[in-house]
Amino acid sequence: MQSFTFPQTISARDIQRGYKKVFDRVKKTNQPIVVMANNNPQGAVVSMKTLEKYKKLEQEQEFWTIVEEIRAANADKDPDEVYKDVTETVEQVRQELYDKANNHA
Repeated sequence: MQSFTFPQTISARDIQRGYKKVFDRVKKTNQPIVVMANNNPQGAVVSMKTLEKYKKLEQEQEFWTIVEEIRAANADKDPDEVYKDVTETVEQVRQELYDKANNHA
């Protein structure tokens, strides 16, 4: 079972006074720190590792959203015909990339 911990918080004023310590703590613990102003969350400080992980997850989600849209659009199609169309399109794109790479080399 995965445990959940509430993120640490820090005031915006404390960030101004000691931003280096905050960055070091985030980098060391790899845990985000939520920046508060007037008892309201304003943003968060996250490590580069966490940010890169988030970006990767976001890209994967976009990919799977596209896959699901394609599946839905082709739900009533013959799978062999779809495979043939996709294969042809992939080959066209590969050829275009090959041509582009060789023309600019």
